[in-house]
Amino acid sequence: MLLPRIITAILGIPIVLICVYYGGGLFFVLLLLILLYMIKEYAYMTNVAGYEVGWFFPFLVGVITFFSIIFEPLQFNKHSLYLTSIVLTILLFVMFFKEIIKQKPVGSIGRISLSFLGPFLFSWSMAHFYLVRDIKNYGMQLTYILIFTIWTADNASYIFGSIFGKKKLASIISPKKTIVGLFSGITFGFLGFLFFSRIFMIDQVLNYKELSILGLIIPILTVISDLSESLIKRDCGFKDSDNLLVGHGGMMDRFDSFIFTTPSYYYLLLLFLKK
Repeated sequence: MLLPRIITAILGIPIVLICVYYGGGLFFVLLLLILLYMIKEYAYMTNVAGYEVGWFFPFLVGVITFFSIIFEPLQFNKHSLYLTSIVLTILLFVMFFKEIIKQKPVGSIGRISLSFLGPFLFSWSMAHFYLVRDIKNYGMQLTYILIFTIWTADNASYIFGSIFGKKKLASIISPKKTIVGLFSGITFGFLGFLFFSRIFMIDQVLNYKELSILGLIIPILTVISDLSESLIKRDCGFKDSDNLLVGHGGMMDRFDSFIFTTPSYYYLLLLFLKK
């Protein structure tokens, strides 16, 4: 499986890196397309599993949440818009109102929860990906560092886990993940983050303590994000979310490591850069 993963990476990595380099509308469109495909995979799996999620509300929640988070920083008349809070309130109201009209209470909590959960997670992650790139003066460098660190952690975990891993990390949720893979990913992710921070000269902006915190949190959250996506797939009875990306599965499988990593990275950066 290593060769197909390498081929897919060779084809896909330049697209991502070019979009990050130019940022703005190009990166926005890339993230939106990724999000739409992730929601499509999620809706397909949950519906096949019999959860009656449907298609309309997952896409509605995902797209509107994505736009609201990205445009949240906008201010009108020097007052924050609180756009995301407003949008989430309206979305939840509409989803509950729909179930009230339907008058079929059995399964209503599950339909509402699942229609909201996945699309919200994915849009939250992808939107904060854009916000990281949009950080003034350092956005491009910080985005590259995040991507390269996650890829380093993922590949180290996969390679060392496959070769040396014996004891499973969470065998029922993700059979291939091992304890060796976990610590390899954290170690190489941490070292990789420090290395890339030096390459992109972010170590001149953040001190060693701040870099160390980010260097540890990113690979740890990478694993948790990966397992969270696996949890969804296992509950739905799927091994891969799709077969779109040869050797990687679907779009959810390729970008699962960013679920909790990206927003956490963004808010920590805001905290550290405002010192």
